[in-house]
Amino acid sequence: MQRQLKANIWKYFLIILTNRRNYIPILAIYFLTLPNSNAQQIGLYVGIGWLAGFLLEIPSGYISDEWGHKKTLILAKFSLLVSTLFFIFGNSLPYFILGSSFMALGFAFTSGTGGAFLHNTLVGLKREKNYGDISGKIRAKASLVSAGMILLLPLLTKIALILPIKIYLIFDVVGILTAFSLYSPKIKYSAEDEEGEKIWSQLKRFRGTGFYVTSLFIGFIGGFIMALSPFKEPFVESLGFPIIFIGSIMAFSRVVWFIIGHNLKILKKIKIQRLLFYEIFLFSGLIILSSQLINPYFISLIFVILIGYYHGRSSLIGEYYLNNFLINKRYKATMLSIKQQIGKLFESGIALLIGFVMAISFRLGFLVLGICMLLVLLVIYPSLKRQSK
Repeated sequence: MQRQLKANIWKYFLIILTNRRNYIPILAIYFLTLPNSNAQQIGLYVGIGWLAGFLLEIPSGYISDEWGHKKTLILAKFSLLVSTLFFIFGNSLPYFILGSSFMALGFAFTSGTGGAFLHNTLVGLKREKNYGDISGKIRAKASLVSAGMILLLPLLTKIALILPIKIYLIFDVVGILTAFSLYSPKIKYSAEDEEGEKIWSQLKRFRGTGFYVTSLFIGFIGGFIMALSPFKEPFVESLGFPIIFIGSIMAFSRVVWFIIGHNLKILKKIKIQRLLFYEIFLFSGLIILSSQLINPYFISLIFVILIGYYHGRSSLIGEYYLNNFLINKRYKATMLSIKQQIGKLFESGIALLIGFVMAISFRLGFLVLGICMLLVLLVIYPSLKRQSK
């Protein structure tokens, strides 16, 4: 059994790697080559896919905990395969709506489930205290491979625009086979871990634990950072950044992710509340700085550091939640999915509002985004600090 549990760790790397959709930067470009397609329809299929993922986030976590993490990961991998097939063989908007929806389904069924499955594996190995380090390194390695794949996109698209999407059929098959080969850990639960506890009951029990204020704070951080993502490339391009190097921002952010993910032990020396306090000024400061610079290469470097660090330290946040807010050990995926849901809610709202400012000026948009982030987080932090005592 120990050998099978240990094998879960490297298999989890493949689960994470095959979940990445590195062809997304060229998906919209490919869609516009299809007959009767237009830019407005891109927003439609992306929006419907996002809505599907948002609505499924919490239910997917609960279904996973009730049905089984391995079965849910298998379902997630089949959903991603179906999504890829719709994108490859689709020739109109309805196919892309279905493809985007199945992609969202695959992501939703992996978001909380993946972390819960890895944590259960480490519990079986009596290594759960190392969850943050192990998860961080696995995700860091996957991010480094992703960086290479992103840099390959220009070469692959020269052969055929659809080629990067077709290659993902291989990744999806590997992902399905890996999910089937996973070993389900046998976990012993105490009498306090009530079986069949409903989501509403768990939501009520989170009150007073610090879960909601922490999720509010972290959700706002994620919301502000993810809201700037669609605008960073157009911003630097408007300042003269060569379009041929646009993919390098995402690629090199993955390299920073790799470095941070392999050095989480340094960050773990800082108490999480103090780390979050430092991040108020780190994240907002970098965004404000980007709005004041003129050189597109320096601005791109800021985005690389900002996004790479944000994703690189995410396993540390996951570990904190599992150590402090797990009120029922049978429902790890549910708890992690609730956290994800709160983040997605802020992400959509902030992106929608900041879009109006970005339409006036990218520079003004990033300045407003950074200042708003600073003020909002400073207002929430005192409550976070009180709840964490």
